[in-house]
Amino acid sequence: MNCPKSPHLIPSYILINKLHIYKMTNIKEFNLLDVRKNSQIISTLNKVYKLWGYEEVAPSLINKIEILKAREVINQNELVSIVSNKALCLRPEMTTSIVKLISTRLINKKRPLRLFNHGTIFEKKEGYKNVELFKERIQSGIELIGYKNKYPEIEVFKILFDAIDKLMLKDDCKLKFLVSSTTIMDLILDKYLNNKYEKIKKIMINLDHDNLNKLDINKTEKDLLKDLLYLRGEPTKVISDLIDIFGNNKVLDELKFLFNTINPWAKKYGIDIQLDPTFQPHLNLYKGTVFQMICVKDNEKIIIAKGGRYDELVEYFNPKESSANGLGFSISVDNLRNLIKEENNLKRKILILMKEKELLSKAILEQKKLHDKGIISILETIPCINKEQAKSLMEENKCTDIHWVD
Repeated sequence: MNCPKSPHLIPSYILINKLHIYKMTNIKEFNLLDVRKNSQIISTLNKVYKLWGYEEVAPSLINKIEILKAREVINQNELVSIVSNKALCLRPEMTTSIVKLISTRLINKKRPLRLFNHGTIFEKKEGYKNVELFKERIQSGIELIGYKNKYPEIEVFKILFDAIDKLMLKDDCKLKFLVSSTTIMDLILDKYLNNKYEKIKKIMINLDHDNLNKLDINKTEKDLLKDLLYLRGEPTKVISDLIDIFGNNKVLDELKFLFNTINPWAKKYGIDIQLDPTFQPHLNLYKGTVFQMICVKDNEKIIIAKGGRYDELVEYFNPKESSANGLGFSISVDNLRNLIKEENNLKRKILILMKEKELLSKAILEQKKLHDKGIISILETIPCINKEQAKSLMEENKCTDIHWVD
């Protein structure tokens, strides 16, 4: 199967049976408006990344399963494996490929590395009657690797806020920035390292109140876990509550400084920041700060960006890295497509007509002026006889206006 490489493709579903025989099904015709919006989103994001000094990279579409398996980045059953004499799969995310790249081809490039990317990732879900359902998703993101600053989150959060602002979301989109740290969960579960650790962790992440009630632990501990299960909201208050429970410590002090720094920016961009101690990402990629940007629209919560720190992944691929740390995010182009305002110039499409062939040179100059303004225009090189023909040409070319050259 030839896998699409264009970031402008709209999501389609792929069905694969247990023998890994590929079959495409439920294929959608290309929606030209969606393609145009994908280009608008990616172009806008790329401009923001470049202004911050980030350089573009293009990670491989194909990954070695052994690498993802060794780092336990994702459950192997969720990988889209491909037919090969080697254990290969379509990439489930971008970060692992990029971190591997910096330990090989970019090994001698000066740190910190500021990189951005866009492209397709592949997800897998269980379908009906043992048939596996796959979906391709378009994403864009950045990676900041090998920094010496203690708080790289400040730069990465600022870029994310700036990028979302430049995309011009519709007016009824309300933004929530959900932030946590895997170290808070470590703090909560510290006393359970040798007893029910994974079980309690799963309960806390899934907000599983029923199984929490069934846990064989004393009532005091159970009541504390129940309080922590629903502890989320304004960061300063949540941190204060955590200090009351666990006392002052370095993890909470650092989070407090981080939130105090980014809060003014968030208010400027109209973003509501929340700290959720039990939030953990699906991919087993991050250690430390994790976050999601969520759009609330018509009472629906839509994840438009997510990311976190992956210091251990950097160290795994390059143990000699002097500053073995990394942080980044990915933005969902698919989820943003129906949330952005379409650029006014993209809505206009002008048909340039002339009544005499001698006006062709002038018509070409008129088209150049429109293009310089970023307005889509089509030049009809054959003279147009009358208004009826002009109307017919405008409909055929799906134009919004006619510009006569005389």
